[in-house]
Amino acid sequence: MKQVFFILAILVMVLFFNDGAFSQTTDDILLDLDFNVEEVAKKPYSINANIETKETIRFLDRDALLFKQKYLDKKSEDVAWQTDLDLTIEAQYQKDSFKLYGRFNGLFYYNDDENFESQRKAEEAYVSFQPSFSWAFDVGKKVHKWGKGYAFSPSAFFSRPKDLDDPDATLEGYYSLSADYIKSMEGALQTIAITPVLMPVTRDLNHDLGPKDELIWGGKFYFFAFDTDIDFMFLISDNMDDRFGIDFSKNLSPSFEIHGDAALVKDYHQYIIDEYGNTSEQEYTAFNFLLGLRYLSSRDTTYIFEYYRNGQGYSAREYDNYLSLIERGFDQYLNTSSQTLISQSKTMSVYYNQQAAMRDYLYLKVSQKDPFDLLYFVPAITLIYNMTDQSASITPQITYSPLTNLTLDLKTGLLLGESRTEYGEKINKAKIVLSIQYYF
Repeated sequence: MKQVFFILAILVMVLFFNDGAFSQTTDDILLDLDFNVEEVAKKPYSINANIETKETIRFLDRDALLFKQKYLDKKSEDVAWQTDLDLTIEAQYQKDSFKLYGRFNGLFYYNDDENFESQRKAEEAYVSFQPSFSWAFDVGKKVHKWGKGYAFSPSAFFSRPKDLDDPDATLEGYYSLSADYIKSMEGALQTIAITPVLMPVTRDLNHDLGPKDELIWGGKFYFFAFDTDIDFMFLISDNMDDRFGIDFSKNLSPSFEIHGDAALVKDYHQYIIDEYGNTSEQEYTAFNFLLGLRYLSSRDTTYIFEYYRNGQGYSAREYDNYLSLIERGFDQYLNTSSQTLISQSKTMSVYYNQQAAMRDYLYLKVSQKDPFDLLYFVPAITLIYNMTDQSASITPQITYSPLTNLTLDLKTGLLLGESRTEYGEKINKAKIVLSIQYYF
């Protein structure tokens, strides 16, 4: 309900301030050249929209264990289709020290499993108050973009994980109260910034962060020294694991940047299941870190490379036991119609089927701007490699923008790996995604 009132408030302000924007006729504009600077000043509000239609074709791997876990023997198709219609509206109003900002998303889609479905959400909706250059306060639903990693962000404590298929996609925020204090100075240490964050967890706010009501708090300390960006971060919680992180980014040259990101997760609880369905729990301090680089060549080729160590991931043996449980469960279902073991594996799928569920990964993306003098045409290829089991995802992509506000994108995902590997046992063996985005 609060989100609805916020949307209505922005629309009312947009309509109110737009009321007199076009009251002057064309003839008046041509003849009356005596006007004040205030008349051409920047408007206090803005509203933009992005509509995207997407068609996804998935080529299913009926022999994959994750396919058997989800469908058993109840799906005979080898190809699955999904059609998406996605609308995002971004609105902002700023007056003096106050700013209202909202980004709202509506998704309507159709696929073989769910038929027609729709989703609506406010990805961001917050109020910002900046009484001075040094101070700013934000309250509402906001994305806190912490961490320097492109595909992985171990220290992004107050945000949702990125989609590895599209790391640039916008994320949904969390409700929080935050502040920013910035101070500039001369010398080796040129800038410092402090960002405290309070994040409530209740039945109505941020409920997906935990089952109990609490107040999560944390902060970030930023330093720009010796031409290097450095952050120190922390998160303290009664029900979540306490976390401490550090990141850095440095330009070695105008075209070459290196970055790193690391985090300690204290008293991390990892849930494990064996091939017979027995569950256990182990507690330890997990260490996650990332090291990466970004390089732009003289021919406008961009390289992004990252190594990610997931200290919260599963070992090869632990992941293989999970796959063995699915195999045993499928055989049990075929022989006795019992779904006991399959159900147990589905219960643990929230941990084992997530992105980057194992421990060591390489990420590489190579993109070329305007090859062969083809303007607004960008081919790219992305590789995600699981170093533990030697399986991989390869994604060639073509992006073309024939008009300023129109983007066409064709992406093909290929999953490679032997049996009993992460990418070798995914539901899809390949997929094709065609999207058309129009901005207005």
